[in-house]
Amino acid sequence: MLSDTLQVLPEWQALREQLLGEPPWRVLMVAGPVNAGKTTLARWLTEQVNERYRTFFLDADPGQSLVGPPTTLALSNFPLESDRWLRLRFIGYISPEGHLLQMLSGLVRLVEAARWHQAQRLVIDLPGHMPNDAGRELLFQMLDVLRPDYIVVLQREDELEPVLRCFRWSRRPRIIRLPVSEAVQERDRWVRSDYRRERFRRYFAEAELRRLSLQARGLHGIVPVLTNPEAVRHRLVALCDAQGFARALGIVVHFDAARQMLALWAPPFRAREIATVQFGRFRLDPAEVGLMHRRSATSKGD
Repeated sequence: MLSDTLQVLPEWQALREQLLGEPPWRVLMVAGPVNAGKTTLARWLTEQVNERYRTFFLDADPGQSLVGPPTTLALSNFPLESDRWLRLRFIGYISPEGHLLQMLSGLVRLVEAARWHQAQRLVIDLPGHMPNDAGRELLFQMLDVLRPDYIVVLQREDELEPVLRCFRWSRRPRIIRLPVSEAVQERDRWVRSDYRRERFRRYFAEAELRRLSLQARGLHGIVPVLTNPEAVRHRLVALCDAQGFARALGIVVHFDAARQMLALWAPPFRAREIATVQFGRFRLDPAEVGLMHRRSATSKGD
């Protein structure tokens, strides 16, 4: 189980009692700006509510993911572990900006997956709110499409109020505003970058150089010109099953056009389960995650 030194505010305890004592609800979102303590609160709520109801956690922050590697959204059940998840959706970048469609579709599919897994409650940890037109529209669309029962908002000022006003007359979501804890420590861009690098290192710890045939497999996402070596080199991709969930991430090395074969660094996967390859915009140097000394392998089935 993940653990932190945690300062539980009285407002958190009051929210806990409200969530355990009120009529049934299904989905709760935690929103707020960067460095507001959203993930800490969302994780704590998941643990508390899970004492009474089967509660799942949806990590919807592709840049500072608690569960799953960066560039993804992950669905997990309790106890929460950073390297264990039930379903994974690939966004393709470390920020939702420029990938709003992937964010929305990923959230919808993971909420459906939580229902399929018979979750009684679902807590969604949203990415840090972007204070621009794209960020406001993303938050509006997430609330409009998913219609959560609750949105718990952490704000230092009124960062999210322009969006929340759009739902003031709606029955859902019910808006709960909480202060940002004074114990929250701000992390600068370098600390956040180091955190992502370490998360990638952990994910690719068992990776080897593998080959995957693209014959009879679909390609989607931000697909580059495959015959251009520089366009594909170090591109991060997701190897997806027939339902569009990522079974593994890979770092592309090169593409053999004659054989329609993709060479990539990836952890073990079953080639027969891969229906599509989703290309992202993010590039990851294998040397940064300690891969260049590894030996090669051929993935099963290819």
